[in-house]
Amino acid sequence: MRYPSVIALSGLLLQVSLPGQAQTAPAPAPRFFVGLAAYRSYYQPLESRPGVSGFAVPLQLTAGYQLRPRLAVQVGLAYSGSSYAYEGEGYFYNLNRPQGTYYRYTGKSNIRTASASVLARYTLTRKPEHRLQFDALGGFTLEYRRGADHGTYIDSVGGSRNENPYDNRGTDNALLLTAGLGTRYRLTPRFDLSLDLLLNRSLTSPIYFNYQGGLTGSAALGLRYRFGK
Repeated sequence: MRYPSVIALSGLLLQVSLPGQAQTAPAPAPRFFVGLAAYRSYYQPLESRPGVSGFAVPLQLTAGYQLRPRLAVQVGLAYSGSSYAYEGEGYFYNLNRPQGTYYRYTGKSNIRTASASVLARYTLTRKPEHRLQFDALGGFTLEYRRGADHGTYIDSVGGSRNENPYDNRGTDNALLLTAGLGTRYRLTPRFDLSLDLLLNRSLTSPIYFNYQGGLTGSAALGLRYRFGK
């Protein structure tokens, strides 16, 4: 009679201990992802012209979170800057001085542009095990542009040498409605090759941001790294 009691007690203790083990199981890993891509848009073009220095290829950094198996939200920041020097000379004419008046100018221009976006990303591909995935994207983008132009303008108006320095600065901001398609190809369990093609519609009025009726395009090609499963 002694051994059946011991066996019954051991089974009871085992059943009590199982829930405690389940509660101490590790929590699921975070579903974050980050990416780095070469970026191009109307506001941030590829700068390959002679004499232009700075970011020849704008870069975009993204970070996101997978809300559901097919729905994620991501934020992105793209930045570029360029500088170039210019100069010119010639003559302008009027009725009072038919022989022409000489002028000459030299200067330097600096432009800095940043694009910040918040986009929802919905996966159109129904099978997550496929290496190639297609997404629909939609959200908003904020464009910021800062420019500076400084130099010296020289002319001979009045028969004497006139030298006038100038320093012009300004900023522009615009809010864009953004939508498009993206594709991802799984290189490894953690790394994806990604390509996003987007259309942007300006919701504000500055002339600089209303090119072609405010409708412009942008593209980003790069790598994305996924944390956890």
